[in-house]
Amino acid sequence: MNAIFGDAATAWAAVLILLLPLVVIGAGELEERLRQRDSPLGPPVGLLRTWVVPLFVLWTVVRTLFGLPDDHPVAVLIASALVVAVAVTVLALLRIVLTRLQPGAGGASGRRPLPALVLALPRIGVILFAAWLLVAGVWNVDLSAALTALGVTSLVISLALQDPLSSLASGFLLLSDEPFQPGDWIRVDDLEGQVVDLGWRTSRIRTRSGDVVVVPNGSLAKATIRNMSQPSSLHRLEFPVQVAFVNAPTRAKEMLLAAARATPGVLSDPPPVVLVTQVDDPLMGYVVHLWIEDYALAPGVMSDFGSLVWYHSHRHGVPLPSPAQDLYLYDGAKVGEADRVEQPELVRRLRRSPVLDLLDDEALEELGDAAELRRYAVGEVIVSDEAEGDLRVLHRGRAALLLRGHDDDRVVLDLAEGELFGMLDHRPSDQVATAIVATADCEVITVPASVALPLASRTPRLSDAIEQLAASRRRRVAHTVQRRVGAGDELSRSGDVEPA
Repeated sequence: MNAIFGDAATAWAAVLILLLPLVVIGAGELEERLRQRDSPLGPPVGLLRTWVVPLFVLWTVVRTLFGLPDDHPVAVLIASALVVAVAVTVLALLRIVLTRLQPGAGGASGRRPLPALVLALPRIGVILFAAWLLVAGVWNVDLSAALTALGVTSLVISLALQDPLSSLASGFLLLSDEPFQPGDWIRVDDLEGQVVDLGWRTSRIRTRSGDVVVVPNGSLAKATIRNMSQPSSLHRLEFPVQVAFVNAPTRAKEMLLAAARATPGVLSDPPPVVLVTQVDDPLMGYVVHLWIEDYALAPGVMSDFGSLVWYHSHRHGVPLPSPAQDLYLYDGAKVGEADRVEQPELVRRLRRSPVLDLLDDEALEELGDAAELRRYAVGEVIVSDEAEGDLRVLHRGRAALLLRGHDDDRVVLDLAEGELFGMLDHRPSDQVATAIVATADCEVITVPASVALPLASRTPRLSDAIEQLAASRRRRVAHTVQRRVGAGDELSRSGDVEPA
């Protein structure tokens, strides 16, 4: 074996004779299979078979078998062609990779298009490396002086173009971070508009007035950017409203929600929401949350909603504040005094109860002297098991007797205006929990137990009526408990009970 391959030239010749045909045949077969499958890898493999492999073999032959030096014109020419062929093959492969990174290709669907300069940077790097290899490695040109001059020139240019280069770097960072893209609505400091495009040095934003503002990327990189279009186009508007203090919050919320639902462009899912933000006589402050799908509609939606609030305030009987009158003519103490209900009026309202109508005038006046009018909002608990046993009369509004459960509450019966509750024990046992809850804004007349109980004990007709009413409601509560247990807690909230 040593006699056959006694020198390196003979070994290289044997390797070329044995391996070259195999490499060429294998590359040809691979190229043909890729061509039949319409694979984009076919052209790079063809370049490798047609140019790279033959030029490499030729360069090996002239350098090893013929012993030509590196600076020989033939060796330099072949090496230059080999470097160019390798560079062209690498560029063809890069083109395939970068194409797959574009939207709609391979697994890159849904991504924004890559900027042209980002796609060109790898190619530029390959070309510069190939040029450096040709000049310094193949042609043996000393580049130290040129690099020194280039460094000095680059320093001068960088100092002179500091701001443009900063904008270019900021543009590259913005493109990499993607805080926004063309079509998004953004707010940068005092500037609000829709992004037209994002360049390497500047970005263009179209304002609502139709003007295009060109913003340096350096300024964008330093500012806080608020994007109203990402991560989704869903956006919430906040509309502050002031309503006169005399309006109950429930009625004011109903009016504002009705105006919001009637506003074109306001979504029903998520639904509009009204929050109380200010409780200050003579004004009540609210903020309405309106959800829209497109931020471009925001000014029109806000305008339409503001107009509808005025009309709905009149239809719902919820007056809006009049700043001149409320600010200078409003007398809070006088209004508060006028809002108080005097004893004769309380007596008249107590007489509306069928049970209390059994009392004579003297007994009603005794109740009226101790009675007090209280207001409750929808959803408030008026009486619970832990509450004191005061006598209460539902003067205005609606309420319900609820059976408290572990998961939810069940309606036992609805209470109409004029009905009594509070001093009645609705529970058939200690294990049952009940409560009286307002299902609408209510006005309730409350008589302390210290006055109601002695009066009931002195009035048999009133005591019997209260006891019969309490017994009837205990039976309804017990029936509801049995239905809940028997039906697997599927008792309907409506249709199962009749008004007491």
